[in-house]
Amino acid sequence: MNILIADDDDITLLLLSSTLGKLGHEVHEAANGREAWDAWHSGAFPLIISDWLMPDLDGPGLCRRIRAEPRTDYTYIILLTSLSGKTNYLEAMTAGADDFITKPFEKDAFAARVRVAERILGLHASLRAANTDLERRVRERTAELETALHAKDEFLSRASHELRTPMHQILGFAQLLEMDPLALEQKESVGQILSSGAHLLSLIDRILEVSQSGSSDLSFLATPSGRAFAGRTEVRRDAPPPLHR
Repeated sequence: MNILIADDDDITLLLLSSTLGKLGHEVHEAANGREAWDAWHSGAFPLIISDWLMPDLDGPGLCRRIRAEPRTDYTYIILLTSLSGKTNYLEAMTAGADDFITKPFEKDAFAARVRVAERILGLHASLRAANTDLERRVRERTAELETALHAKDEFLSRASHELRTPMHQILGFAQLLEMDPLALEQKESVGQILSSGAHLLSLIDRILEVSQSGSSDLSFLATPSGRAFAGRTEVRRDAPPPLHR
């Protein structure tokens, strides 16, 4: 793992670099917070170990700058300091530090804290990969659904248009029959044709409206004009004018 260490004390830098090197890590050194900030911007350092008190930019200031950056990869930050006490610990956490180690540190304990950082960074990487995969799947499923919805709308639109022509013809011929002298039973049959045909034509019109409306624009289904879907409680005689003979 690439680790960035920042400290204005050469002895501390040497000790940190030696310890981390023995643990198998690659180390980049910075003599102060400003150098650490520039190095973090130009390279990939998932772990930063920084001294608290440094010239130009101190450890908490470095933490705050890093946390303010909109980067997707997470940077784990450990602050080193000779300061102690609850107040300093809370200040480090508030600044965005993940861990806080008091100088002088014991090598084995320090190595354990670095291993904890590795595990947490591994979890972050796994979560980021899972989120990326989930976003990809969502995009794929959204594209599939959009394709399916487009095909459905296209089918409903074409089917509605194709059904309207023969239905108009049926209603037109029924109106022509209604104009002739008919027996009572014949009038009832013609009336039933007109009533059922008008109802079907209303349903066809609603299907066409649905196919041409967005998913958030279906309020007309809840209005009285949409009652054709609820059943034949009322039929409008809005068939076209009779055909000429």
